[in-house]
Amino acid sequence: MPASWRRVLFVLLPIIAAMLLESAIRFLSYRQPEFTVYLSVHGQLFAEMLPFFVAHYLAWRIQGRLKLLIWLIGFVGYPLLATMLAHHSSGFAQWHLLGMQGYCLAAAASVLWFIHRLSGRVIQSRESWLSRLLSLDAMVGLCLLIWSFTWAGIFLHTDNPMVNQPLELIIDFAQIVAELPLFWHYFWQFASLAVALFGVYWFNRYVLIRRLLAMHGVVPFLAGALVFILLVSAPVCAALLNLPLNRVTDFTLIPSGNGNPFDAFNYQMTFWLLAFSSPIILAFERKSQDARLADIARQKTRTELQLLQQQVNPHFLFNTLNNLYALCLEKSSQAPDMVEKLASLLRYTVYQGQSELVTLSDEISYLQDYLALQKLRHTDNCRFNCAWPSDNLQRKIPPLLLITVLENAFKHGIEKAAQPCELNMSITLNGNRLCFACDNPVAKARANTLLHTTEQVTGDSGGMGLDNLRRRLALQFGGRHSLRSEQVGDRWVTRLEMELAAC
Repeated sequence: MPASWRRVLFVLLPIIAAMLLESAIRFLSYRQPEFTVYLSVHGQLFAEMLPFFVAHYLAWRIQGRLKLLIWLIGFVGYPLLATMLAHHSSGFAQWHLLGMQGYCLAAAASVLWFIHRLSGRVIQSRESWLSRLLSLDAMVGLCLLIWSFTWAGIFLHTDNPMVNQPLELIIDFAQIVAELPLFWHYFWQFASLAVALFGVYWFNRYVLIRRLLAMHGVVPFLAGALVFILLVSAPVCAALLNLPLNRVTDFTLIPSGNGNPFDAFNYQMTFWLLAFSSPIILAFERKSQDARLADIARQKTRTELQLLQQQVNPHFLFNTLNNLYALCLEKSSQAPDMVEKLASLLRYTVYQGQSELVTLSDEISYLQDYLALQKLRHTDNCRFNCAWPSDNLQRKIPPLLLITVLENAFKHGIEKAAQPCELNMSITLNGNRLCFACDNPVAKARANTLLHTTEQVTGDSGGMGLDNLRRRLALQFGGRHSLRSEQVGDRWVTRLEMELAAC
């Protein structure tokens, strides 16, 4: 099966599960174990639930407000339309098989899917209320709550359910509203059973697995599980036998189905609950641990990026200060302008340099201030040819990224090349893709030496060279960038392309 179809099938899996569950409930309620009836029920329900499949898939593919609109049309508008048609057309009402129960199952499956998708983007933090809401404890509790509600509704649909077995697996929501006290009478008893089940899960997760298995190993875990099974099973079953439903007939709702809390099946059920829940708990604990490790890795990467961004080229800074000192001695009118530009550069480095992203206009302003300072230093011996973009300047870019290429162009090219020389630099935008091109002269005395090539590629050990730039690009852009830096004739040409984030 192609990967695209596997992905579609994975997305539609919750709706498929809801459809099959509704089909099984309908088929069992007919009490006609015939294969033709089985196929007809499943085929008809698939046809009637087809709008749910379409709405769920489109809501997954589409972004923005249209996602919610499509979901509401499929899971709210379609059931309302089908209900209206059933009331106004007797032929459609006789053919129509899908009811309120099926609508609720499909909607609940879709909502749970999107909650699952949302939980994958929630920051794994103990302080996050959303992460607690989507935790394993909450999900187990929710499943047990739904289980209690479902069985209370099934019991309500059958008169004297403890006697009239087997039960029809049907829930009538109108009947629940009409007979709410009786529904509550069943619900709180099944909720008591659910509390006992949750207690087994809780003890397994927080005592047996986290305390014994994680800290002391397999043998103490197995011993603790055996002690729990032998000491807890009978008292819990004895307590549950006091529920009103367990005093109606000889049949009871405890695992053994009789009035003996010491029945061997009660101990077996506790064992199977532990055996069933342990892999789920261990898988979730592993996922939570992986999420915490990933968060630590992200924090480490963010710290590394901030350190890389904060590096200021001391070569440029010292040369600028020396030139500024010389201008001050000459009482030159250019000195105040140089101080202003240098202060602007340092201010941007200290404050904007700590941001994860800045606007392209801010980064260009920084480059222009840098070039303005270099023009003051190289007024007579270098010509600057620069091209800047005029639109889409509010797109986002990591700060202090492009300056690396310019610094290398001056340090390893212009300052060591024969005079006069020329620097060509351009920034162009094509949609969200930025292209930064720069070429500078290569010092003739060192143009053919391996040493010069190494310096041009990596920069010196004390500055922020192209090795620094490559590291930042790999961390922040992954495969969404390209960087080429090579000698072409007597020029060194660097070309950087990357995909920018929207404003």
